[in-house]
Amino acid sequence: MNRNSANKLCRQLCLIVALVFSVSVAAQRDFSTIRTGVNATDAKIIERGVKAFERPKDAARTRGNGFDDDNKDHYKNNWNGYEYYRYTYPSISAKGEPITLTALAAMPTKYTTPINNIILGCHVTITDNASAPSEYITTGDWKSDVGMLIMHAKNKSASDLAYNCLVILPDYQGYGITRNEAHPYLAQEITARQSVDALRYGIELYKTSKKNRAKIRDNWKTICVGYSQGGSVAMACQRFMETNFLDADLQLGGSVCGDGPYDPIATLRTYIAEDKVYMPVALPLIIKGMLDYNPYMRRHAMSDYFNQRFLNTGIVEWIEKKEKDTGTIQNELKKTFNFQKDAKGEYIKVSEIFNPDAFEFMSKKMKGEPTEKNPKFDDLYTALTVNNLTEGWKPKHPIYLFHSKVDEVVPISNAESAYQKMRTDANPTIIKYTYTDKGNHGGSGRSFYFAFLGQSYEEMGVNAIAGGEESWNKFNP
Repeated sequence: MNRNSANKLCRQLCLIVALVFSVSVAAQRDFSTIRTGVNATDAKIIERGVKAFERPKDAARTRGNGFDDDNKDHYKNNWNGYEYYRYTYPSISAKGEPITLTALAAMPTKYTTPINNIILGCHVTITDNASAPSEYITTGDWKSDVGMLIMHAKNKSASDLAYNCLVILPDYQGYGITRNEAHPYLAQEITARQSVDALRYGIELYKTSKKNRAKIRDNWKTICVGYSQGGSVAMACQRFMETNFLDADLQLGGSVCGDGPYDPIATLRTYIAEDKVYMPVALPLIIKGMLDYNPYMRRHAMSDYFNQRFLNTGIVEWIEKKEKDTGTIQNELKKTFNFQKDAKGEYIKVSEIFNPDAFEFMSKKMKGEPTEKNPKFDDLYTALTVNNLTEGWKPKHPIYLFHSKVDEVVPISNAESAYQKMRTDANPTIIKYTYTDKGNHGGSGRSFYFAFLGQSYEEMGVNAIAGGEESWNKFNP
């Protein structure tokens, strides 16, 4: 090769390197370009009620609330290349009052690879505070849904869009720092608002980190993800962002929702029609949540709906104290009630725990039969209707639904209701779904988040949304 040819080849190689480098640089941006509408300085350090590592006596002045080393509520996983921090942030309570809540944020420890996306992770139904995301630092199990969601922060190739993510995991009101308050179970609007506030403040705290953290890819998305109650919260967060004009600034991509109670009427209809409830704590969780926070329900009491035998088990106290997990509560109820078993699992009859007049009214109501006017039952039906995510909203961004056809806790009718009611002729593929033929509620959750080979259903959904319109259109679950 002569000198001229060599020089020409060298210039071409330099040009190629320069182009690749320029594309690489142009493909990412600084977090400061993201507009959240909130300020990190408002996320004050609150110590009350937070269990963590031992701190100095003057902890309130020495602990940081950001994503730096002065935040002692911090854990680093060198093996997987991510770390996570507990933080507090301001929001609005279910009663419309100012409140401070807790959340967990996970992020990659490799700063040279850009953040691919922001995952808003929404946790499952819990009855014990130890299972809250902010408690993961001290009590977490990597096999839990919180552990699975944190894995999105794992450091991998920049082309693997489901990883290298900033993951925000809010505690719902009634958990974490607010564990002494009632949890507004299935109060979709307020839980969504609080969760989106966790997202917005989490982004702002990431901006203020002193660690020169990774930038974010130019075409990043916010993706809401959750299973069970978390599935409905993920969908509610998408609705909240779309209906409050936050979807553009937060670059909402869509949501990945597994076996969620999107339509509480559909859930109750199945329970009543079959006269079976496989996770009995679900019913008092729903009704207590409505009694505590829904204006239609505040004049009523648990004894208006549940019989004394059920209430005497201590079910209300267990829910309020948040010391027993759902499995422990199930075992406690077996001391009083004779659980029966079918192909789906163990259950007790709804008619065994409801008052006779409550069961009769709801049976007629769910069948569409005429009922006499009765405030305590009419108000319950109205409160449930208000929290139906499948009515009064058409999504603008993709939703991937995953559901087991034999889920005994959250019936498949929830996903079917969402799919049938929320699509439009103008955008028929805005919702896509996978319905599996096997797996109870717990088993379906494991299938959603985990796969021995290849990608889990949840990861496939995240990748499809993260890749943008072309990727979503090719997605054929």
